[in-house]
Amino acid sequence: MVHKTAEPDPLALLTEGAATLGLELDPATLGHLQTYLEELKLWNAKINLTGLKTDRDIVIKHFLDSLAVLPFLDGAASLMDLGSGAGFPGLVLKLARPNLALTLVEARQKKAAFLEYLASRFRLSGVEVVQTHLTPSLARRREPKVAAVVSRAALTLPRLLELAAPLLAPGGVVLALKGVNLTLGELETAGSAGQLVGLGPLEKHKYYLPISGEPRLLVMARKL
Repeated sequence: MVHKTAEPDPLALLTEGAATLGLELDPATLGHLQTYLEELKLWNAKINLTGLKTDRDIVIKHFLDSLAVLPFLDGAASLMDLGSGAGFPGLVLKLARPNLALTLVEARQKKAAFLEYLASRFRLSGVEVVQTHLTPSLARRREPKVAAVVSRAALTLPRLLELAAPLLAPGGVVLALKGVNLTLGELETAGSAGQLVGLGPLEKHKYYLPISGEPRLLVMARKL
């Protein structure tokens, strides 16, 4: 007889992983994240929101990877997530920090519809979903400016800095979640691109996903 390994309890994984990050998630946030996981799998059967299929992978590589950004937000009151996809990291950060004013920018209609649905399902205030293909000229016209812009593997680093800089208030920060295989060439190009649009020097922060220990890289720059 073949014994199947039981899927780990997603809430236990979330609680353990969050504790590793120095976070304590309240019961309401945990409940929302459990529903998020269930909805993500339901929608994923119809439209391709994520290539990850197991609860463990989704919790670690989507939810906990998103929560790892919290310390870098440094109390920012407003956040814009560019290329938000299924809501990572922006929507997860909003669930952990309900007072955060959040704008989710997603070009694909089906993914934007999923984000709208979740924001409504969780009755979240201070969330705007913008379905658009963002360009530098649209970014320059966008008001109000925000305290932080985040993007997870949706754009090359130079392109992200070019779009993020005009969206940021002075002193605001752009956070790019990248794989550790970011090339030196992309970093150098990004450093020059950042200077041109009024951003300070790039800072690199390596971190590890809770539970799995996989390495990740966060690149940040501040608006001068």
